[in-house]
Amino acid sequence: MAGELLFEIGTEEIPSDYLDNGLAEMKRIAESLLENSRLQVAEPLVALGTPRRLVLLGKGIGPRQEDTVQEIMGPPKKAAFDQQGNPTKAATGFAQKQGVAVGDLQFVETPRGEYLFVRRKIKGRETAEILSELLPRLLSEIPWPKSMRWGGRGFPFVRPIHWLLALYGGKVIPMEIAGIKSGNTTRGHRFMAPATIEVSGVDEYLEKMKASFVILDPRERLTRIEKAVIHAAGSASGSPVLDPELLSTVCNMVEFPSAVCGTFDRGFLRIPDPVLITAMKKHQKYFAVRDEQGRLMPNFVAVNNTLARDETVVTRGHERVLRARLSDADFFFKEDAKRSLQDRLKDLKGVVYQAELGTSYDKVQRFTALAEYLCARIAPQRCSDVRLAATLCKCDLVTGMVMEFPTLQGVMGSEYASIEGRPEEVCRAIYEHYLPERAGGSLPTSVVGATVGVADRMDTLCGFFAIQMEPTGAADPYALRRHALAIIRIIEDQGWSISLKGLI
Repeated sequence: MAGELLFEIGTEEIPSDYLDNGLAEMKRIAESLLENSRLQVAEPLVALGTPRRLVLLGKGIGPRQEDTVQEIMGPPKKAAFDQQGNPTKAATGFAQKQGVAVGDLQFVETPRGEYLFVRRKIKGRETAEILSELLPRLLSEIPWPKSMRWGGRGFPFVRPIHWLLALYGGKVIPMEIAGIKSGNTTRGHRFMAPATIEVSGVDEYLEKMKASFVILDPRERLTRIEKAVIHAAGSASGSPVLDPELLSTVCNMVEFPSAVCGTFDRGFLRIPDPVLITAMKKHQKYFAVRDEQGRLMPNFVAVNNTLARDETVVTRGHERVLRARLSDADFFFKEDAKRSLQDRLKDLKGVVYQAELGTSYDKVQRFTALAEYLCARIAPQRCSDVRLAATLCKCDLVTGMVMEFPTLQGVMGSEYASIEGRPEEVCRAIYEHYLPERAGGSLPTSVVGATVGVADRMDTLCGFFAIQMEPTGAADPYALRRHALAIIRIIEDQGWSISLKGLI
């Protein structure tokens, strides 16, 4: 227990997409603060957390600061002593200020001549005393995408703080943050073990949290969730679509996960797979299920934050909610099919792309012409496909489906184009022109998709530079650097020999 640090901040639910970075930053800042405070730490700090709590654990932290020697420069020697060698007011004043006798002052040679200086040994402070100052500072320095204030408190934090557990060497570290005083108590799972729990050290804390249905380690929760989801899908003789992003999101939404497998009307399977998967993932945080042939099944897996007394009741609740979501998706899909993509082109005139650069329709006209120019130099036989793909590739932005599920832009355009019987190369290009979606992401596989993608990005770059909205060292709100890198990657991958100056 000696040298142990246990610091837990109990909060209201922290957004799932804030937690991972928040824990990493808490660990980094804490290590920096301890190092700058001359506190020796024998073992690396550990940051754990759930939606309701942030936890910092440390072992082998020294009982006090290291002693240090401080050298303080004083006045020049010629100003500190007169010609007879007697100390002047400058010397006596400096000695008095530093709490030493004039005879203890020393001289040091500098490029500007000799100066007085005093060497003082500063004794290290007690660790508990330092921690009572550092821990509030630690919380104030964690960067969150958004912070809030509550109850008239001036302390900003990601979510309102409900309790503070702060122990060093088994003793409470006295402090107060946002009106909450530190203590030696914590709380278990909100529903399964809500009572106050008293702890005296790290090992006891970890044991009691486990017994109180709180899995502190995000990696352990993630493993449990993955196993539970696979097991639940297996009960329907299927395999879950294990999306890493969804796994991470769900992991940061629960303290004690369990999973159930539900069903939905088989008739919804007529909706394209990406729509079904997105509706389940984005709105409900459910996992889709596939059969042995890779086809979607009329099943889903939901992760709960409790062990259900009656899984049947819980499953029915999930099914009822998902039914409404899929009904919406089915409605949008049917309504969108009533109009062709080409017919929706004129609707882009009502979508402002950028105030000084016009509407999305204006942008389509610009990069369509640029795509034709580029295609004429690299693959003239594909110009008709390039023209059609460029014309249609933004039309799904005004469909009901994409307005409901923005992440499906390009995906739905490709689906609708396929339903209309457009050439396969054009359908693929409508989706691929958005690639790569991120640094190191997949690139377009077709010449048509690559051509439209380069033209679209080049129009964006030239447009924003033309209106003097270039990226700075501090900000790049329109991701212009990413667009520029994507252009270079696509050109290299396709092996084109073209003049970027000519495109510009």
